[in-house]
Amino acid sequence: MTEADATLDFDEMLGGLASPSDGQLPRDTEFAERIIRRLNPVNQQQMFDLAARQSKIGGMLITLMVVVWWLFIGVDQDDMGAGVSVFFGLDFGQAALAVMGLSLGSAVLTEFSRDMGKILPSTLAGGMLILAGLYVAEPLVSALFLSSFDLTFSESLWRSVRLGVLWAGMSFGAYQIVNAMLLNWLIRFMNSNGYDYSGIGDASQEMDARLLPGQD
Repeated sequence: MTEADATLDFDEMLGGLASPSDGQLPRDTEFAERIIRRLNPVNQQQMFDLAARQSKIGGMLITLMVVVWWLFIGVDQDDMGAGVSVFFGLDFGQAALAVMGLSLGSAVLTEFSRDMGKILPSTLAGGMLILAGLYVAEPLVSALFLSSFDLTFSESLWRSVRLGVLWAGMSFGAYQIVNAMLLNWLIRFMNSNGYDYSGIGDASQEMDARLLPGQD
């Protein structure tokens, strides 16, 4: 079975769409199917549950990262004038905020572009991810290889650890929030176009199995 045949069969397993007068499927059908295949919801109630849980986890993580920045960077005893970054001349506090913003933006662009199939957002996300990684690694790398660096190894390591925590927490929190937003969009799309919610997860699993190499 070809991918085109599997996609058509997937529509039939979902109960079909309320087709407009010209017989064409809604424009965003392919986008909706990609979300269903990736997140694999079973029914409407699980969509609501997943959206609520992921938005809550995402909000908690991002709030926690703000608290981490405030307690361990904003009010810490670091000398912000020491170890200024070579990338745009940011001090440690500014570099931490940049890591948070870059991680958030990169995760959002990555998750949206994954389902939308757009190249430009992924390209921007990659650049933002690299820049955030440079800020995270810079203190430790500078302490290891630059004899003139004005921070000790332990101070540099502690800075890199804190920046790494901010990077990971913001990225994962943004991932959760984007998935919740996509699920909310999917619910509205399916309601407005007459999708049957029953067996959604089973249908997506069956279609994925048929697309595997060697399947009949």
